[in-house]
Amino acid sequence: MASFGGLLRRLREGRLSQGTLALRAGTSQSYISRVESGEVLPTLGQAERLMNCLGYDLRVQVKPLPQRSDRGALAGQLAMSPQERMQSAAALHNAMAEMRAGLSG
Repeated sequence: MASFGGLLRRLREGRLSQGTLALRAGTSQSYISRVESGEVLPTLGQAERLMNCLGYDLRVQVKPLPQRSDRGALAGQLAMSPQERMQSAAALHNAMAEMRAGLSG
């Protein structure tokens, strides 16, 4: 996943200077530079304002996490069909295998 600063730089370059974006967003050029370099992570409101100044609408999406195999998820596990439980177990197995491969690679 790309950093917010990298995305900001890619969307800004060739269109606006850091100074012009800063003027439009009501901040300083040095702040824009620090955001783009990853030195500073803007608040959600600041990020939205910066994207709006570049002509983009910032969207945040919330999604539920995948089912977990723990006591708290027992009711959800029991509500699943046997096939759904097998798919859930296979997905967990695959995720663990990817994590192991990443650690040893």
